[in-house]
Amino acid sequence: MHQISLHTIKDGQVKRIKKQGENRLLITYSKLRSSKDKHTRERRLKRLEKRIKSGNLTKANINNRGYNKYLKLKGNLSVEIDYQKFEKDTQWDGLKGYLTNAKLKDKQSIENYKNLWRIEKAFRMSKTDLRTRPIYHRLKHRSYLYLIYSLLYLQRT
Repeated sequence: MHQISLHTIKDGQVKRIKKQGENRLLITYSKLRSSKDKHTRERRLKRLEKRIKSGNLTKANINNRGYNKYLKLKGNLSVEIDYQKFEKDTQWDGLKGYLTNAKLKDKQSIENYKNLWRIEKAFRMSKTDLRTRPIYHRLKHRSYLYLIYSLLYLQRT
């Protein structure tokens, strides 16, 4: 088990950990991401505190996902925030891991993963934008013209 801390990784640096087979774990640190992670965690903590204070958070609607992991059950009826867990999670601020077996250089692998959202966005758009109305034409040439017209319309937008 490897220990990663902010003291060993500088801003923008990549740390490589060899895994089984050809897999490797690439870990990066970013000061910008660290401040974003801190801000997000603090915002969600305030939301949890507000829900506890208002009584909207009960034992029945707690799971161990997300920021509910900071909650601690006291007895059967009381819910409170575990601030020690909250503070312990600051060690992960700014760290991002990529598990890969690609035969690319470390920086190239990370850049490819960073651009993956663009590919996923394109797929989502193509799934929604290419929906055309049902074709109820009996003649082949009319169906063909309808499809061409639909594609031209999509290209225009």
